[in-house]
Amino acid sequence: MKQMKPTMAPNTLQTFTAFYSDWLHRHHHLQQQLSSTISQLHNTKHHQLEKLVQQASDHYRQYYQQKSSAIETDIFLICSPPWYTSFEQALFWVTEYPPSLLLRFVTDLNLTPDQLHRVECVKMESLKKERRIGDSMAMVQESVAALPLYGLVNRTGRLVDGEVSELDDVMEEAKETMRVVVMEADGLRGTVVMEVLKVLNVVQRVKFFAAVGEFRIRARRVGLQIDRDRGVMMME
Repeated sequence: MKQMKPTMAPNTLQTFTAFYSDWLHRHHHLQQQLSSTISQLHNTKHHQLEKLVQQASDHYRQYYQQKSSAIETDIFLICSPPWYTSFEQALFWVTEYPPSLLLRFVTDLNLTPDQLHRVECVKMESLKKERRIGDSMAMVQESVAALPLYGLVNRTGRLVDGEVSELDDVMEEAKETMRVVVMEADGLRGTVVMEVLKVLNVVQRVKFFAAVGEFRIRARRVGLQIDRDRGVMMME
């Protein structure tokens, strides 16, 4: 599958929202392919399964490539992404689903004892890094509150040139620190998936991607319903 190069226009919100809408459409199509393949595994050749696994991997890789560009352009927007429902965001850890959540979908794949042991090792390492990265994000948020930013913002009257420059420096420092933490979190998500795929056979990989994809669809469906009940309209 040919990968699309990530592009990010100055209007990050408009650009990423349009990208995500298209990505969701392709996600539903991919999910149909995964579900259909699982229902007829006995008629599916090994190379076809491998191709579908690669297609699923490319699908998520494209998302994170585009997100990486958005992180550079507008990290504050990525930390509070309006293209996700409030319910989806409530499940997030550092802007997306936590790696440990992905590991839950592996337990229903009839793993061998050796596979279970290897997955458990991945899980323990992931949880350790999740805690460290989560602590880093909490420290970033606390440090932002401690910076002179709030004092400058709350002052009455116009800022002089020196104060504007100071405000810009404070904002850029906060944004750069957040970029580093979010990129590290996304890196961990990718690493966990790669390590899991190494443990699984090709049929299990197809089922893993199907389970992850279905979870995303159901979480969004619930979130859309909750937001509609609150009078908030989101893209399907």
